[in-house]
Amino acid sequence: MTLTTLLLTVLLFCVTVNSVPQEAEQLSSDSEVTAEGWMDVKGRHMKWVSTGPAGVWAVDMNDNIYYRRDTYNMPNQRIPSKGSRWTNVDGKLKQISVGWNIIWGVNSGDQIFYRTGVSPLNPEGTGWQSVGGGLKKVGVSPVSNAVWGVNSHDEIFTKLGITGTNQQGTAWQQIDGALSDVSVDAAGVWGVNNKGLIHYRLGTFTNPHYPGTDWKIVPGKLVNIDSGRGIIWGVNSAQNVFWSRISTSPGRVNWHHVSGIKLKQISVNSNDNSVWAIDGSDRVVFRRGV
Repeated sequence: MTLTTLLLTVLLFCVTVNSVPQEAEQLSSDSEVTAEGWMDVKGRHMKWVSTGPAGVWAVDMNDNIYYRRDTYNMPNQRIPSKGSRWTNVDGKLKQISVGWNIIWGVNSGDQIFYRTGVSPLNPEGTGWQSVGGGLKKVGVSPVSNAVWGVNSHDEIFTKLGITGTNQQGTAWQQIDGALSDVSVDAAGVWGVNNKGLIHYRLGTFTNPHYPGTDWKIVPGKLVNIDSGRGIIWGVNSAQNVFWSRISTSPGRVNWHHVSGIKLKQISVNSNDNSVWAIDGSDRVVFRRGV
């Protein structure tokens, strides 16, 4: 074999290894994160968990709401905390999302709420404020409090007019397309549809308040996705777990499979890129990034 032939063979092999198949069950790359480093968070079984600078919040099978004590991130904190214990918070929600200094959620009737009075001195807040509209899932950016959501018809909406003094914003703006799950953070707005196809909203990278210009479908299939600071995580229909770094070309992904663990739902804290998730047995698990 000549040197030229050998080099062409090696190049073809590298291209084949690093290509990303479309099927979720085949999403892979040449590097993996092992299950080592995942920590079981004792105390309660949950169906949804969310993490952000305003701490870790979760809801259980009966829609009871919990805050994880000692997880509220102070400014510039970069050492993630597992917290100390779960504290029951008033109200009922089926899904919840944590922002910079606010928490949004939806109940079993798709009614929308956000938590008032959240601060470092009072991380559990003071009460729930209802918001007009109806969503089955809501996502709030941990870096800007931008809010996106999807309703029971998979229609997509973003909240206009959110500022530091107006956390509720003004009107809902409908966005073209259809998604069953949506996430918003510094890495932009990401979502998956009812067929598992992964979508990125062009123009939202580092600018999640912007409604974007169009959806770009990226390789792979997932049922749940969450974006952090320069990274996205997701789980597929087989509960396999994947992550990818995101740079200034957010439409390009290189999925890394996390072996040895099955997850139903995942959440990333953009403050420190720590990850909280619900495993296949409804336990809450935690890891300090990748």
